[in-house]
Amino acid sequence: MLRFHDLEKLVRKFDAYIATGHHSEDYIETLIVQLIRGGGWNSLKTLGIFENNRLRPLLLFSEEDRKVALQLSDWPIFEDESNASDKYLRNRIRSEVLPILLREGIDPEKVYRNFHDLEAPRLLAKDGKEEAPELQIVSRRILEKESVTVCKQILDLHLKSLELHPLNSAFLNDLLNKLDSKVSFSLENREAWFWKSVSSDLYILPKKANYLSNFQFDAEKSFLRWNGKTKRIPKDCLPSEDGDGERILLGGIHRDVSEILREKEIPLPVRKMLPILKREGKTVLVCLRMWDSCLDDIRSDDFQQDH
Repeated sequence: MLRFHDLEKLVRKFDAYIATGHHSEDYIETLIVQLIRGGGWNSLKTLGIFENNRLRPLLLFSEEDRKVALQLSDWPIFEDESNASDKYLRNRIRSEVLPILLREGIDPEKVYRNFHDLEAPRLLAKDGKEEAPELQIVSRRILEKESVTVCKQILDLHLKSLELHPLNSAFLNDLLNKLDSKVSFSLENREAWFWKSVSSDLYILPKKANYLSNFQFDAEKSFLRWNGKTKRIPKDCLPSEDGDGERILLGGIHRDVSEILREKEIPLPVRKMLPILKREGKTVLVCLRMWDSCLDDIRSDDFQQDH
């Protein structure tokens, strides 16, 4: 309380924010503390990325990325001497409970993502208006139970937010028939792709979206650019696209890249554009994070060992 009291003074003085180093394992500790104290549903949403004037940027980073960021920035870390004391409940959870959960396979980053919205804020265009989103996801349960008229209203509303035109009757009927059949499908009209797996919701993917454009590669600097993101890749790797027919070594087994992407419910039009890295002709990494920053890249056993 005393620390934040002093930090609040600085915030008011400099019109600033308080940035703390909380990460996903801190979230698990805080969640357990609150549940022990009788916390309810809101306990699952504790430690938001931005609350009031407190910012917790490391919650957006994986454990691996946090380590890399700290090494690159050379930031000093000061260990609080109270962290070693068993007198505090949080320390007992950190030293006794958390190691058990990690051994049992808990994924703190995944648990955190399950209860927090990590979508980036919509950017404003130069005229001050919101830029149109790059995709929309429509609940399959709503489309499966509502009338044709209601479905059209829902779909047209989503299309409007994408700055696309309403559906005509023939295409709408074809789309709803596909939904009723409860199978995977991919339909397209002049402006968009409509994709759904057996278990996923319906994706609407505008054809003008960044992720349906080819990647750009700066061989001199080893910069890969796609979907509005930039990634530096190892010098001995080359990017390629469309993993159809490619195989990657995972857990000692060569698996089809297309099958993995299907399991992860990556929309078919995106799979064909998603960058993959190859080394000596072998697929070593699928750049899933360039599609969705909440997903981990798929790394081959060889890539994990060498990089």
